[in-house]
Amino acid sequence: MRLLATTIAILFAMSLPLGEAQAQKDTASGTRYYKEGEMRVKEWDLFYHDHMDGSAVRLRNMSLDSLPDELVLRLITDSTQFCFPMKNIITSPYGWRERWQRPHRGVDILLRTGDPVRACFPGVVRIARVVGGYGYCVVLRHPNGLETLYGHMSKLLVKPHQIVNAGDIVGLGGSTGHSTGPHLHFEVRFQYEPFDPEWILDFKTYSLRTRKLHLDKTYFGISRPTGRRPQAFKADKSIIKEVFDKPKQHKEAYYTARSGDTFQKIAELYNTNEFKLRDLNPNIKKIKSGTKIRIR
Repeated sequence: MRLLATTIAILFAMSLPLGEAQAQKDTASGTRYYKEGEMRVKEWDLFYHDHMDGSAVRLRNMSLDSLPDELVLRLITDSTQFCFPMKNIITSPYGWRERWQRPHRGVDILLRTGDPVRACFPGVVRIARVVGGYGYCVVLRHPNGLETLYGHMSKLLVKPHQIVNAGDIVGLGGSTGHSTGPHLHFEVRFQYEPFDPEWILDFKTYSLRTRKLHLDKTYFGISRPTGRRPQAFKADKSIIKEVFDKPKQHKEAYYTARSGDTFQKIAELYNTNEFKLRDLNPNIKKIKSGTKIRIR
């Protein structure tokens, strides 16, 4: 019966690409549904049966073999916002790592410890805790069935089942877990299986590469290189610039330093991080008593 229900839900999803069906919101529960006639289906329930288990990043609740050969996912609608988790260079791409003879299921983005890490799309927190080699890790589930993962952070700022918007800070960058230095390990998954984040995000122009992604079952999984050309993926190739509700700018504020003060001490006092303070005070190399330090 469960397999039959899954098949019906998937066929419904295929006939109505996410975002194109009539979306309705239950005002009592806040749950969003897609409706056609008398049929009402929760957005991510199409693929996950509303299963929000936080025990593991990858769960085996349904085989990829039960999915259609190709699935169309709408990444963004006119009202959907998105944000880059961290704007910086990629230090290690998705794919096979010859040095360690193992797959790398995401991209590593350079950052400094304490830098804010932002939610890529609106969604709900499924995981927010230490997860093995990921260290402090957050996994967000998004309405279209995608999940994004943010690993190696130094601090978590969200909790499981919390609703987040694109651009919300989910944690602070770090080097926890199996990490060789401060960076963000970022993954995009569907049905718990990863695919290359650069298929949808352009880390050079900081734009979304497509509104709709055509996922083929053969896209999942990473194996040793065979010398063949990299697999091409299908998308509508519409370029969309990053858009999200940025926090309101506060008026400038300053702190008068005392003897023994450091950027780190002042950052802890004002619940920020020393890198932000250094960016706000580029001409101050050494703090002396009486120095005016800009804190925002």
